[in-house]
Amino acid sequence: MALKRELIYIDGKDETDRIEKYSYKANRCVIVFKNSNREFAYSKNRAKIIKTAVSNDNAFEVFKYLKEIEDAIGLKSETGKNILAKSYESIYTIPEKSVLSNFIKANLSPGNYDSSDPKYFPFGFNLSQKQAVSNGLSKKLSVIEGPPGTGKTQTILNIIANAISNNQTVAVVSSNNSATENVYEKLEKNGLSFIAALLGSSKKKQAFIESQKQVPDLSQFNLSIKKENYLKDNIANLLTQISENQDNKNELALLKLEIDQFKTEFRHFKDTYQDKIIEPLNFRKSISAEKILKLWVSLDAYAEKENKPGFFKRLLYRFKYGLKEESFRTHTLDEMIINCQFNYYDAKIKELDKRIDHSQQFLKNFSFDEKMKTYTNYCMFLLKAELHKRYRKQTRKIYSINELRQKSEEFIKDYPVIMSTTYSLKRALSHNILYDYVIIDEASQVDLATGVLALSCAKQAIIVGDVKQLPNVVNEDVQRKTDMIFDSYKLKEAYRYSNHSLLSSLLELLPEIPKTLLREHYRCHPKIIEFCNQKFYNNQLIVHTTNKNKRQPLKVYKTVEGNHARELMNQRQIDVIKQEIITNEKLDLVDLGIVTPYRKQSDALKQAFTGNTIKADTVNKFQGRENEVIILSTVDNEISDFTDNENRINVAVSRAVDQLIVVIHGNDNKKDGHITDLINYIRYNNFDTIYSELNSVFDLLYKCYD
Repeated sequence: MALKRELIYIDGKDETDRIEKYSYKANRCVIVFKNSNREFAYSKNRAKIIKTAVSNDNAFEVFKYLKEIEDAIGLKSETGKNILAKSYESIYTIPEKSVLSNFIKANLSPGNYDSSDPKYFPFGFNLSQKQAVSNGLSKKLSVIEGPPGTGKTQTILNIIANAISNNQTVAVVSSNNSATENVYEKLEKNGLSFIAALLGSSKKKQAFIESQKQVPDLSQFNLSIKKENYLKDNIANLLTQISENQDNKNELALLKLEIDQFKTEFRHFKDTYQDKIIEPLNFRKSISAEKILKLWVSLDAYAEKENKPGFFKRLLYRFKYGLKEESFRTHTLDEMIINCQFNYYDAKIKELDKRIDHSQQFLKNFSFDEKMKTYTNYCMFLLKAELHKRYRKQTRKIYSINELRQKSEEFIKDYPVIMSTTYSLKRALSHNILYDYVIIDEASQVDLATGVLALSCAKQAIIVGDVKQLPNVVNEDVQRKTDMIFDSYKLKEAYRYSNHSLLSSLLELLPEIPKTLLREHYRCHPKIIEFCNQKFYNNQLIVHTTNKNKRQPLKVYKTVEGNHARELMNQRQIDVIKQEIITNEKLDLVDLGIVTPYRKQSDALKQAFTGNTIKADTVNKFQGRENEVIILSTVDNEISDFTDNENRINVAVSRAVDQLIVVIHGNDNKKDGHITDLINYIRYNNFDTIYSELNSVFDLLYKCYD
């Protein structure tokens, strides 16, 4: 069926397919029907021409381009049939209110949709997640930027809970089944899976049809009006209190990070200047770090002029800082400055310790964890109470495979949450179904052509992903074909298939799109994720994990010098992992994953570890996964741009929960890059002897000075 650029309604009925052409004469709409030469004139009240998203020529060209892309490279079945062709063919009209309209027009003009604020968060929340849920529910199109370990799934679950409580429909999709199944498993764990249908491929649909169940007994959630109002009042009060104290939790996390960084830097400082702090300066007791800093600045000014403070200045120093006259006789100005720096570190760490103790005591007195547990329990009870009202007077129908399409409107009332892949959603139910919300997870790995299919089903869309992680893989053949098609059109660069995922394309096309960065991190050891935070996320993450494991979180193993890599495979690194690292680090019984940039190396690793539970694969395949310990085999004799890709390094490092071990060549490294930065970061945090070459690390000290 051809895509309709306009819809023609006569007396409220869509007659577009029956009409050959139309024109206007005076105040009448003149219509010629197919297989007829007669002209019929209708008043404007009876005949209405309705514009669609592709009435605009530019938007029509974008859709034509994307369809041509799909025709050229779309998924093929075993018989060679293009699986997605029918999905594109089923798009015979693109309503202005669908999110696809915004995408192909590169326009965020407001649409007609239901806007609602979140009622509650039954799966828990933090401040950035709360904002993300609010944006997702109230905006036609929004982006949730989810760095590793920041609770993307939790955020999605809260959006689902609020949509369902508002009697709305939700589709959750991703480029693979694992992401959506993770959401489903969380619903199942909380007794909510009965509202969701795992559809998508024919196999998934059949599995669903064969496992349909009745709604569970929810009678225990039958609430009186008095009890319901009591719970609602309580969750409103708790939400306010918890939100206020989330700021305190974040501040505590930042203080812990700051003191850890100061302690690490202080240790390096002492190692570097230990011979110049033989006789520490005697300051007034309880002198603040800020006062010591002011003294340092003052002494530094005299040192630059190469003279010492006069009598009255030294007298002022004594009254203000407790600095005795003899200090100027027994120390040079340079020695006094170093002593000031030493005492600054010491005072700063004590002050941070005091602030941490105060913050911890405050949160303990508030009973944060207990209040959050009470809040989520109340929210979950209310949600299930609403579901009890919704389902109690009906017996759920058992659907056949054909009825998924034939009775979609009825089905989606029974199962308001549909889970699928991006490329299967359009075919999951009737082609004209528009979901109130479509949540596209891991959108950095969703390609444009399949992403469009998901957007075509959405009144509102929430795009969840992270452009700092790996995008969808585009091989050379696909790049050549798609670039050739793109070059035959005159479109914005953001539509170029080979260079853009759905997420990156949307961010470039619509820079004004509401975005929320999930900042609070809950997965990796602080030392592990802090590398990613500093290197890739501009220190925006707030790390809430603690060091609960005795393992050293970061290690580097170097092979002996030599060109051990051959055709993207390095047997020497495999031998080091198998014969040294596994034994030395006692990894036999640990949840261990081995990642590598190259497919050949991952195949060789799988062969080497056949018969045990160790998981080995490429970094791309590990995205979205995690292990207690991760070993990164870099393979190269000299680190290549492919291995050193910042997205690849970010993903590889952030897979490790407790420990990251990097295996690298033993050759002289002549190339700066992300791997080099990672090795230096590990050495710095392990206080390796190589530190003696890196005396420019006193960033915190001189940042304060500035």
